[in-house]
Amino acid sequence: MYGLGRVFLFGFSISLCLAAPSSDKVTDLPGLTFTPDFNHYSGFLQAATDKFFHYWLTESSRDPSNDPLVLWLNGGPGCSSLDGLIEELGPFHVKDNGFSVYYNQYAWNKFANVLFLESPAGVGFSYSTSFNLTVSDDEVSLQNYNALVDFLSKFPEYKNREFWITGESYAGVYIPTLAVRILNDKLNFPKFKGVAIGNGALNFPNNYNTVVPFYYYHALVRDDLYNDVAKNCCDNNIGTCDIYSKFFDPNCRDKVINILDGTNELNMYNLYDACYYDPSSNLKKAFIERQMRRTVGLPERKHNLATNLPLCAQTNNTYNYLNRAAVRESLHIPSSLPAWEECSDEVGKKYVVTHFNVIAEFQTMIAAGIKILVYNGDVDTACNSIMNQQFLTSLNLTVLVRRTRDSEQGMAFSGQTGAAVAGFQTKFAGNLDFLTVRGSGHFVPEDKPRESQQMIYNFLHNLDYSTPLNL
Repeated sequence: MYGLGRVFLFGFSISLCLAAPSSDKVTDLPGLTFTPDFNHYSGFLQAATDKFFHYWLTESSRDPSNDPLVLWLNGGPGCSSLDGLIEELGPFHVKDNGFSVYYNQYAWNKFANVLFLESPAGVGFSYSTSFNLTVSDDEVSLQNYNALVDFLSKFPEYKNREFWITGESYAGVYIPTLAVRILNDKLNFPKFKGVAIGNGALNFPNNYNTVVPFYYYHALVRDDLYNDVAKNCCDNNIGTCDIYSKFFDPNCRDKVINILDGTNELNMYNLYDACYYDPSSNLKKAFIERQMRRTVGLPERKHNLATNLPLCAQTNNTYNYLNRAAVRESLHIPSSLPAWEECSDEVGKKYVVTHFNVIAEFQTMIAAGIKILVYNGDVDTACNSIMNQQFLTSLNLTVLVRRTRDSEQGMAFSGQTGAAVAGFQTKFAGNLDFLTVRGSGHFVPEDKPRESQQMIYNFLHNLDYSTPLNL
């Protein structure tokens, strides 16, 4: 099923250089309020004969010649990884409606060379010369692989570097399917070390099976609604009920929808967030929700914004910044390309899902011996933690360590006021770890930047997750 793919060697990607291409180097980023102590590059990689993916590489500010290469992918499907750069783990964060760029002290490029790839074509600045944006899971994994091979032709100094793949949300499909291809290519990726998946869609149908009791035990569902579904649709046992299948049962569909719609005024990406997102927008926090509801034919949720619920402040910072003409010029974006958007509705509507779970890919990664980290914010319902716990349990791996309040403190975070519980962990045989990030929603590096930085650093360096950072 997964071959090496096709390696593209077109004119612009053939290079005799021994280091990063100067033509892609970003030398003057508008709005900066600090002087970067690292190099960064922006350009395009060939992913197929008609597909070109935009990348932005932020080199390590510590030891770029020796620190690992870390790929970051946002999900959707159809959302841009530049959102991960600017709003989550990258060094450049934007404020003042897109006119000011400040330094993110919790950036992952403090200890790694981080490559942000906009995928697939039609997402962000990535494009198709044939204007064909219909794509499937397997095609995306092949195109991501091709783009990475092209990246190595531009940056040959990374070919023998430790390489890790990270990302979140629908990247729970992108990452394992790409990892299998990378594992089959020891020539280009001789030091592929592992993957880290945040709030991943590892078995998305089971997200619906688990989110109903998740809502109930967070006091978000009335007893009568919950008991109605339990009695009339689930043989009085919601815990083992295939609620996903009830969307296609005319006697139960409306009952399940009533439970899910009971949380319409909440932020499904963080139940305890204090602000709300306009569902008509293509911001990732509204877009991903629409994508997930489309998979089961649900109508879009209608938030009652007329009740003066607080909208998240300056949600268009990233959009405004990346569409400034001077910024696009600095990032080497052709003027012929359309405006950047966080998420592409056209890509989302045309996207073909073929991997509703990634068990086979996990089994391949485990057999290869690479390190695997699955982490979840514990108040996310878009891809909830119970879904991924159950996915990992289904792999039938031996539990080596389970840290809970009853045994050890869990994953500690050493903050300014001393150690605090940052989350809880389970270590499985097969080099696989599962972490929950306490109090975080769907976007862990955004909600819990200090904790996520410590988590990823310790993962990359094979340290206990509670080890304090000293960067």
